[in-house]
Amino acid sequence: MKNKNYTGFLWHAIFLSLTTTFTDVNTIIPSLILNVGGSAIHVGIVSAIVIGLPVVTKLFFSSFLSAQERKKPYLLLGINLRIISLISIAMTLIWYKNLSFILILMLLYVELFIFSVGGAFASLPYIYLLGTFKKETRIRFFTRRPMISSIGMLLSVISARFILSRWEYPTQYVILFILSATSLFIASFGFRMITERTIDPVPKQPIGTILRGIPHLLSHDKNFFTFIIYSNIMGSALALIPFYIAYAKNQFTVDSTMLGYILFVQIIGMFLASFIFPKIIKKNGFKGVLALRIVIHTGLPLLALFVAKRGSLLSYLSVFFIVGFALSARAASEDAALIELTDEKNRVLYSALAGTLNIAIIIFPFILGLLITKQGYFIVFLLSSLITIGAFPVLKSLQCPVDKKKLRAR
Repeated sequence: MKNKNYTGFLWHAIFLSLTTTFTDVNTIIPSLILNVGGSAIHVGIVSAIVIGLPVVTKLFFSSFLSAQERKKPYLLLGINLRIISLISIAMTLIWYKNLSFILILMLLYVELFIFSVGGAFASLPYIYLLGTFKKETRIRFFTRRPMISSIGMLLSVISARFILSRWEYPTQYVILFILSATSLFIASFGFRMITERTIDPVPKQPIGTILRGIPHLLSHDKNFFTFIIYSNIMGSALALIPFYIAYAKNQFTVDSTMLGYILFVQIIGMFLASFIFPKIIKKNGFKGVLALRIVIHTGLPLLALFVAKRGSLLSYLSVFFIVGFALSARAASEDAALIELTDEKNRVLYSALAGTLNIAIIIFPFILGLLITKQGYFIVFLLSSLITIGAFPVLKSLQCPVDKKKLRAR
């Protein structure tokens, strides 16, 4: 049973990587909004929907899911909602000529909202079921998942690059979203094969009770509070990533063919990083990767400003190569660290709170879009770099149970 569950999670990771590539929230979706006729503020809104909104909705699902004896059916329900939304986006783009700019933008917002909420709903049982693995198995999974996912992304990005260069708007996006829905449907079979053991459910608590209990929880669990502060700082940095593509379109000519190259370079960065991070985790634990995330996100805005001044889109591709490292670092460390800070009884609630209390990732896409419109990219990118570096003293005080001694003992 354990091997079947482990295989099921890996199967899902492989095919989910195809969906992630075809609907990349840092390149494909912002580019789609810009092609529709949107601006930086619209990119900020859609970034808030696909990146920030899911973390808000998690808390509303946590009480319900914690009270369920089995989590697997709700994991599949969340995935099915995402599949439906992807197909709906493709249908909207097919009929775009009959729709006004405002209507097509509103439809895309609603469809991406369903996509995001479905992902948030599915993420809670996903973290819970993954947390039922033995610690050694979890560590092995988190070190192998980025590598396996990157291989899938590397294969899919070749297809995505061909599609973006072969077809015009909106056909290229229609094909990408249909392929994404198909890949996600195939990925869901990984979870259909797993076996979940039934446990005594946690008594259901009203949302109001949970909200009133948050101050008490944070005051008595200093380590989790520290993790929340770290997540907020890194959330503000993560919210900036979609604006790198907007900055590229502002400084250079970025057509569909070049968008394919940008996505390809980003996936190459993720692929190479997936071989590096397991070695860092083995030597320094998950905190080693958490620290490297700070370094990467501190340098990214400065790199973007520097290479853009040189006036070369080719040199600007290096930004997306490093973005690939940043995304791979997050995949290898954030969920893993959160699981180690929780147990079977509080895992769903803590996972939801970790999202809901990440206020920065909720509001920063709006703030960044507004600031860029008013002040320009230079000030915003520089400010983001200064904020991110402040995560170092916070991370230093975080106690992660999986330390390097335990990892070396393996």
